[in-house]
This record gives sequence, C-alpha cells and structure tokens, in this order.
Amino acid sequence: MKTLRVYFFSMGLLICSILQAQPSYFGPNYIHANSGANCIGDFTILNTSIIGNTATDKLIFTHVWGLADNTHEEYMPHSNGLWHTGASWSIYDETRVSMDTNLAYNVLNCKQNGTAFTHTVTAANSVLNWSIIDNPALNGHPDAVFFITKTWDNGIYDTAHIGIWYEQAVSKWTVYNENSSDALAINSTYNIFVPSTGTSYFKQVATDSNYVTYIDNPLTNGKQNVKIFVVHDFTTSSGTMGYVNDEIGVWYDGAGWSIYTENPNSYLFPGATFNVLVIADWPVGINDKGNVSANLKLSPNPSSEYVRISLSNESSKIKSVEVSSMDGRSMMRNEFASYITIPYELNIKSLASGLYLVKVMTDEGLLTARLSVVK
Repeated sequence: MKTLRVYFFSMGLLICSILQAQPSYFGPNYIHANSGANCIGDFTILNTSIIGNTATDKLIFTHVWGLADNTHEEYMPHSNGLWHTGASWSIYDETRVSMDTNLAYNVLNCKQNGTAFTHTVTAANSVLNWSIIDNPALNGHPDAVFFITKTWDNGIYDTAHIGIWYEQAVSKWTVYNENSSDALAINSTYNIFVPSTGTSYFKQVATDSNYVTYIDNPLTNGKQNVKIFVVHDFTTSSGTMGYVNDEIGVWYDGAGWSIYTENPNSYLFPGATFNVLVIADWPVGINDKGNVSANLKLSPNPSSEYVRISLSNESSKIKSVEVSSMDGRSMMRNEFASYITIPYELNIKSLASGLYLVKVMTDEGLLTARLSVVK
C-alpha cells in the first residue's frame, strides 16, 4: 500500500495536540475482520458476543488497513454504514455492492466515558449539504471533539462521504456531505459519540499535500494494538478549512499510526484536521459486565438434524436458545424455566438448508454464533 514513513521533525511534518498519555476504555470493542464466513451480500456480521447485541446501543467504527498478520490490506472507497439486522449488528456498503472480504474495522460500542446519541437528518434541520446537530453535549462547544458513524435506522442509503463542522451562526455542530453540491439524504441517521473531557482523544493536522498524515502521539506511538477512530473536522482553530471528499481510514505501518484517504490519488490539503479517539487494548471478549465472555460453540456445524451447544466456560449456564434467519426472523425459540447446565442439544430438523444465527442467553449475557444447515 504505502512505503514506510520517514520522520522530519525539523520540518514540522507531524502536528498533534496531546490531551492524555494513556488510552481510555469506552465500552466493548474489537477489530472486525471480514471473511467469507461473516459476509453476506453487501454486509458483514459483527461478533455480537464481543460487541453486544442490543439494537438500541450506539456503535461507531473506522476502517483499518491491514491486520497484524499482514492480511486485509485493502482500500475502502465506498461509504459504509451500521445496521442491526434484527438478529445482529452488521456493517454494510452504502452503494449496495458485495462486501469486500479483505476489509477490517475498529468497532466500538459506546457505553462509558461519554455521551452517545443518534442524529436524524430532516427538512427542518438541514440546509444545502449539511444538517444541524442539536444536543446539549455539543451545543455552544466549538472546541468539542466527537465521532460519527452512519446508520440504517430509517432504511436510508447515503453514499456521501461525511465530515463535521461547527456553525458559528447557530452555535451548533453539523454533519455535512464532503461533496458540497449534494444535499444529505433526508431521514438518514448517524450515531454520534462525544467522549468525556480529559479522555484519550486529540486532533491531528496534516501539514503537507499527501494522501496520508502520520501521527506522532504518546497515545499511539509503537502501540499497534490500540484501536483508533477518526472523523474529518472542517472547522479548525487555525481557520484552515476544506473538503476531503473521500472515505478516511487508519493504518499502522510498523512504526506508528497514520490517517489516509481511501483514494491514494486524492490528497489531503495542508491544515486538514481530524478528530482522533484512541481506545485501550482491552482483552477481546469483554462484555457489558466487564467479564471475559464464554465462547459459544456449535457442533457439528454444518448440521442437518441436531446441533450441540456448548460454551468454553463449562460452569456457565443458559436460559434460552433462539435461531433466527439472517434477515432477523425468529425461526425457533426454546426458553427454560430456569438456567440449565451445558451442553445442550438443539433439534433443527424443521429448518431448511441455509445460514442462521443462533442466539444463546447465558448467565454471562447474550452470545451469538452462525449455524449452517445442510439437508
């Protein structure tokens, strides 16, 4: 993708504002790697045993180029959004093309150390290519740092590349289309997360014309396992403003992190500013209670008549088992009068061949796994 960086501190190529030296924990988070097993059509199913599966939760994500094993090194030129299928959380392609199995994402369920809410674009709150956000956490705070992800709450596709901008005339923030000639789609929705003051975020400013800006910050330097979330901020304290009409991703090159445009032929401008959120490297599997969640195991898988349900933590118990279609329809549900011990054998003879989600409520929380039925 890119060559390794060369730092020129004397030339001022790296500029950032350090607010805190240690990453914070904001809620369940993990790196989601697309694969043939979790991609269906134009969306990829998230691991809800890690991230949670409550439809009203507020999730955000940022595309990350490449994993530690040197896989998933792919550009994401299309805008992506977040969707709860009725059975699980997923990320989808706004242009409705098949989801690329080589993409990966940093994903966060915004549970702690901040304010999370959903903004809906309406005719009343939108003008031209921008929509005014009205929330006490942001109103009258031109220096606020926050993060945003498109959602499919109202079933609206919106292919726009988006950024944020503070409108001084009304003392409120806005979300806007980086293509100034196109209005935002009415009824499109966005999850917004405003981290608490003093937590681990900062602003990154590009200082030359390139499609990548390298981050030099104690929160990220040499820390490949942190998870980073970014958004372009059109309004800066220096007064430098401009559009970045591309998707934005993050990349670790072996020496440190950077922010880049998903179109390498489209350059950032000097002064382009990005909000950066850094999340601590907490163990994969943290659930809402802060405990390591038991992994759900289905065997055999694929199966035709019966499937054995077990958990890696053999002391765990289950309260209910539900099988749903991939579009969210409940196909069968077994609920027990009290928690039962594992393993549990589920009769699936009534299910037709296809792909299903098995949701198991345990004494540690809700776990999900994909089941393939072959007749």
